[in-house]
Amino acid sequence: MQFNVPQFIEIEDKILGPLTLKQFLLFLGAALVLIFLWYLFRLAVVIIVGVPLLLFLGAGVFIKINGRSFFIYILSWFKFWASPRVYVWRRKQ
Repeated sequence: MQFNVPQFIEIEDKILGPLTLKQFLLFLGAALVLIFLWYLFRLAVVIIVGVPLLLFLGAGVFIKINGRSFFIYILSWFKFWASPRVYVWRRKQ
């Protein structure tokens, strides 16, 4: 008896055009934050806060480093710098 084996299971499904669901939700969240900033603050604040936010989220959506998403890479970087890297060996008595 033969069974069909799923292939390409590590590739995310494209939901909206070339975007996956995660990418679309990130763009939607960025748009909501920009709309929130637009109604609460002046144009200068929107530009100062919004442009870096859009650049960071755009990088997070589209850039992959060594096959990993940009956000996973940034989280790994923060974990590396936050965790202690000095190991002291003590013999138990």
